[in-house]
Amino acid sequence: MGDVVQLRKASVVKVDADLGLVFGWAIVCTEKGEDHFDLQGDHIPESVMVEATSDFMLKSRQAHDMHKGEQHGDIVHSFPLTKEIAEAMGITTEKTGWMVAMKPSQAVLAKYLDGTYTGFSIGGGCEYVEEKQ
Repeated sequence: MGDVVQLRKASVVKVDADLGLVFGWAIVCTEKGEDHFDLQGDHIPESVMVEATSDFMLKSRQAHDMHKGEQHGDIVHSFPLTKEIAEAMGITTEKTGWMVAMKPSQAVLAKYLDGTYTGFSIGGGCEYVEEKQ
């Protein structure tokens, strides 16, 4: 029998109705020093997260309505937090990953405010690469 992996999802931590912003973790890389695996069983290493999110912020910044349809907002704030960056900034944290603030459309914001949505949907893609052992 293999290792048991607890699957978690990225999460919204605050919705500010006045500003129309949704804050949270769009990607989680580690928790309590352990690799984080999302609901699809994927792990995104910190170095991959920083490279991918930098490219995303330069080229896209799109937010979607739970992976469907056209753009429904923008990622307006982005902070990749790795263990190394946290230490350099004097931040103590048990979680690393990509913190964002999204400005969704009014219709999508309403779904965050009423608790329908608890995660993020961005306009990005990924390419799976096998790790060399």
